[in-house]
Amino acid sequence: MTISNRQAESIRALGRIEGYKNDVRMLEAAIEQAPMWKPGAALKKQCDQVLPMIIDLEERFERKLVVAIIGPCGSGKSTLLNALAEVDGLSETGNLRPTTRNIVAFCREKSDAGHLNRQLGMENVETRSSHGAASLEYVMLIDTPDTDSNEQEKQIPMVHKAIALSDVLICVFDSENPKRRDHVDFLASYVRFFSGDSLVVVINKCDRQDENELKEKIMPEFLGFINNAWERPIQSVLCVSARRHLHDPGWDPTARPLHDFDQFKELRQMIFGTFNRQGFVIDRRLENAESLRDFIFEETRVEIEKDLGKLVAAKENIQAAETKAVKDALFAFKNNNSRRLLGVNVFLYQKLANRWLGPVGWLIAIWARILIFGTGIVAMFRFGNPLRQLAGMVSSLRHFKESRSALAETGKSEGVDAAMRDYRLSILKEWPDIAESLVKARFDRSVRRIKNVLPESDSLNGDLNNIWRDSLDNTIEKSSEILSGFMLQIVFNLPVIGILGHVGWVTAQNYFTGNYLSSDFFLHAFLTIGITMFLSFFIFQVCVRLAAGSDRITRKAFEKVKHHVEQFQPISMNPVSRQIDTVLNLPVT
Repeated sequence: MTISNRQAESIRALGRIEGYKNDVRMLEAAIEQAPMWKPGAALKKQCDQVLPMIIDLEERFERKLVVAIIGPCGSGKSTLLNALAEVDGLSETGNLRPTTRNIVAFCREKSDAGHLNRQLGMENVETRSSHGAASLEYVMLIDTPDTDSNEQEKQIPMVHKAIALSDVLICVFDSENPKRRDHVDFLASYVRFFSGDSLVVVINKCDRQDENELKEKIMPEFLGFINNAWERPIQSVLCVSARRHLHDPGWDPTARPLHDFDQFKELRQMIFGTFNRQGFVIDRRLENAESLRDFIFEETRVEIEKDLGKLVAAKENIQAAETKAVKDALFAFKNNNSRRLLGVNVFLYQKLANRWLGPVGWLIAIWARILIFGTGIVAMFRFGNPLRQLAGMVSSLRHFKESRSALAETGKSEGVDAAMRDYRLSILKEWPDIAESLVKARFDRSVRRIKNVLPESDSLNGDLNNIWRDSLDNTIEKSSEILSGFMLQIVFNLPVIGILGHVGWVTAQNYFTGNYLSSDFFLHAFLTIGITMFLSFFIFQVCVRLAAGSDRITRKAFEKVKHHVEQFQPISMNPVSRQIDTVLNLPVT
């Protein structure tokens, strides 16, 4: 099956629209993660409005381009539609308010307006056609109720819906009073959804103004006014005289046109030529979907920039406060967990036993198991559940590989209360000033309540345990590596190996010569080897104590902890800090 270029373009465009939808969904999901930031509620509401509009663009992708004519009463928008359709009475004209009471759709086939009927109600849509509509293969024109209608309750919601269903806006202004603030303000919230050729500004009744004044004063002033009011450059502004192009203009003899300057042909060519192409329909819908996505991104960026400096400063202050609080908590944690240090020697000798070879290595392995047994016995005399501690001892004896976890459980809760107390006190000192800065950055006042910013005790304790354990493990590992050097093992094993070698040589020599040695020789040899082994091991223990004693290891480990705390982003970050990060990192690029 061969796909045509038109189908390929449609598929690619639909894929891009799906990407825009996903961008909005991701932004909305991120905003939901920062409920304390008050602008987020309005931004989420805007996301809820923009997403259906993009979905609607996707659903009507194959439908005709909807070009809506928007204007206040008396601006001549109905006259403009009649002139474009080349039918004087297609849309009702006059000076009564409202001039247009329903949506008037000008299209080639009545079925072209089917989705308007479904969305707006058949009773609110009038479909019109003429010989001029025969060329509208991809476009449908609609005339909307007046933006200043005196039947606001019924008709203004209809205008809102019509704009939401439109792909191109033709905003009509009266040249006699183009800078009507009410009309400009009404359209301001909608024109941001349209960009490029999708937004056309028309000044009607230009023949009622002096040509030089129109070109040199009225137009420049209006352009400056509209660009400032809508905060965006307007690419297309046309001056037209719609009545001039009716079959029966009905001129007042005393109020005939003052000049022939008229850009109606350019406007008609734009609608019936430029707009009325399949490629343009795809481009407009795609560009409008992108504009909707960019609109909500820009709204979010604007809100973030209002508070950016305050949020960054608050984040830095929170990080500094948390870093100090974690340091205070770790000091309390260390000072109140001295009993934990009993396990340091066990861990150290376990690692040494895995590294050492030879006779001294055998004694190290035996000593490591004796320490495990001793730690289990000591555990029986600690505060807590004796049955659990006894079970821990038995588990240590029976499961050597699990001894580390069993020992890690010993005294686990001893320093938690003190650590959490010091953490809270440290945060309490700093939080009032931080909270006030956040309130100024439009965070909810509930941010002042300290319970909303402190992590759970279990979470903090787990983080402290992880920091401490990792640092201690690293220190013990390095110490065992240093104490297991190749030359060191040779030095301590050499005396025992030398004596063993000598005894073995004497024994073998006498055996082969038939001169059997007495039992006293072997007893003395055994005692000499044993004394030498234990002496070597004793000297080794002295070296271990001097180079890697429990106090020395824990001191080094704690120095690493302090260094880590000084450089890390606080791991037990409070909910407010996470929400600040969420706001600062909202996906708006």
